[in-house]
Amino acid sequence: MKKLLYTLLLIFSANVIFAQDDLLNSLQNEQPQKPVKVFATFKSTRVITGQSIEHISARHLNFVILHRFGPVNDGVYQFFGMDQASLRLVFDYGLTDNIQIGVARSSFGKTYDGNIKIKLLQQSKGKGGMPVSIGYYGNMAINTLEFTNKSTTHENFFTSRLSYFNQLIISKKFGDKLSLQIAPCFVHQNLVKYISDPNNIYAIGAGGSIKLNRSFRFNFEYYPRLNGRETKTASGDKLYDYLALGFDIETGGHVFQLMVSNGIGMLEQHMITNSTTQWTDLGVRLGFNIARNFSFDHKVKE
Repeated sequence: MKKLLYTLLLIFSANVIFAQDDLLNSLQNEQPQKPVKVFATFKSTRVITGQSIEHISARHLNFVILHRFGPVNDGVYQFFGMDQASLRLVFDYGLTDNIQIGVARSSFGKTYDGNIKIKLLQQSKGKGGMPVSIGYYGNMAINTLEFTNKSTTHENFFTSRLSYFNQLIISKKFGDKLSLQIAPCFVHQNLVKYISDPNNIYAIGAGGSIKLNRSFRFNFEYYPRLNGRETKTASGDKLYDYLALGFDIETGGHVFQLMVSNGIGMLEQHMITNSTTQWTDLGVRLGFNIARNFSFDHKVKE
């Protein structure tokens, strides 16, 4: 009788313990899981030439050198574009983790510009998470080339030198290997080459990055124009949509980017409105970007 009583008591105790465990697990499952932010959608603040969703951290300075050679199909005389070059220097500073400002100078058009980049929403995973990251990028640029028309009958205005660029960036990181983004763009130029050319150009940028290993990524970007497709250069050359392929190489504090593109301009409005060569006849340009990040946050050790 005692053995039977002990056996029943043991079974009852076990049932109580299991019931408590089930209740605890049920309560834990009912508690809302806080969404976890997704970081490092891209390795750099640029996919290749165009902007990515990435930002500079607060109290950090990012110095970027962008370099593009001439077209490969220029042949041996120009050493396949190596004798020609276009350079852009950029300084971006993080005011906060979501807002950065910058200044830059491009040799193309002897152009100076100021820019701002704002992260509006950040992708997060988990229950109630944000499926994509959304950001804004804008700049104002001034072309400092001498006016070619200096006749007394023609008045040149300072405002004719100004151009503007606005972009909404929508990106998503798919696991650890793939990142994609789409970016509607608006370019305004106060002065255009011909009276028939539009002052406003609209484009849809698309780009992505594929992780190959810890240090290498393959990148691509394409910016087709939605209007102004009949626009030509002052010399009558046809303009083409910008397309680029490249690689990210991460080495310590540096991100080194190698690419092939059909654009000489590295300012966003130049990239979209001044690509005068095409891929199909080897009118592509080799190029590279080098980025170095500096911290002014004494709480963070380099």
